[in-house]
Amino acid sequence: MKAPSILLAAGLFLTGASAGASPLLLVDASSGNILAAQEATRSWHPASLTKLMTAHLALAAVQSGRLTMNTSVALSARAVAQAPTKLGVPVGTSLRLEDALTVMMVKSANDVAVAIAEAVGGSEAAFVAAMNAEARRLGMSGTRFVNANGLHDDRQVTNARDMAVLMVAVLGYHSDHADLFRTPSIEVDGRVLKNTNKLVEDYDALEATKTGFVCASGFNVVASAVRGGRRVIAVVMGSPSAAVRTRITRDLLETGLSEANAPIGNLRTLKADAPAPGADLRRLKCGRQGPAVAKATVAGGDAKRVEVPQPRD
Repeated sequence: MKAPSILLAAGLFLTGASAGASPLLLVDASSGNILAAQEATRSWHPASLTKLMTAHLALAAVQSGRLTMNTSVALSARAVAQAPTKLGVPVGTSLRLEDALTVMMVKSANDVAVAIAEAVGGSEAAFVAAMNAEARRLGMSGTRFVNANGLHDDRQVTNARDMAVLMVAVLGYHSDHADLFRTPSIEVDGRVLKNTNKLVEDYDALEATKTGFVCASGFNVVASAVRGGRRVIAVVMGSPSAAVRTRITRDLLETGLSEANAPIGNLRTLKADAPAPGADLRRLKCGRQGPAVAKATVAGGDAKRVEVPQPRD
C-alpha cells in the first residue's frame, strides 16, 4: 500500500535510508477505509503510545463499575522508581483516578501509569496480562505489551495498524471521556504540567491523541480528528523530531478531512503478523537527526487544578 505522493515523500525520510521508510497510516474511522499507508504493519516499539491501552483499560474498569473516577490511586515504591518522564512525587502520594489519568496523558508520566495499572489490575504484571488479552480481543495481532507505561523493552512491540485499531476502540468505548485525550495542561500542587503535543495546542479539529518517544522508536503519535461529520485517524511512527512528527501528522489529518481519497484497503482486512522484533533507532542519535521545522504557535488555556494529599506514614 502506498500513500499519496506528497505524504509518501514525507514519510520516507523519517528514519533515513539505512533504516527504510517509517510507518504511517491514515484511516477513515467510521468505515475503516485506509486512505494512506506506508509500512503499516511493520513491527515498531510503541513507547508511550502504550499509555492509550492503559487509559482504555482503566476507563473500562470505570465503565463496568469496578472503579470510579474518584477511586484513589496510590503511588507505590515500584511506581515511584520508574524512569522519567514522571510526576516525581513521594511514595504514598494519592491521586483520584480521573486526575491520575489526566496527568498520565498530559505529562506522559511513567510513575503514574504504573500506579494506575496497580490500582486497576492489583499488580502491574496482572495489568499487563489484561493489556495483552484486550489486544487479542481487539485483533491487535502484531502487538505485545510488557509494561504499562511504554518505557523501552525490546519485547514490547506494535505497529501502525494496531495503534489505529486501538484508537478506534478508545473513541468507541470512551467518547464521554474524550477530553482526557486532548487536555492541554493540568495543575498539580501549584505545578502546571503542560502537554507538549503541538496538535493539542493549535489543531482545532483534534479529537484525541497520544505521543510517544524512546530512543529505539523515534517520535511516534496516534491522533484522531473530526470535521464536518468525518472522523479520521493518523498514525506516524519513527519521526526524527517532535516538530517533523507534528507536521506530517497534520498533513495526514488534513488530507483525510479535506480530500475525497479513494480507499486503498480496510483496517478490518489488513492483518499484521505476530509480534516480531521492532525497528531500533538508537544508533541514529535517538531519533533526533533530520531537518527542523518551525515551531507551532502556542495557544493559551486554563489548567485543570488538582490538590494532591500528602503521603501518610
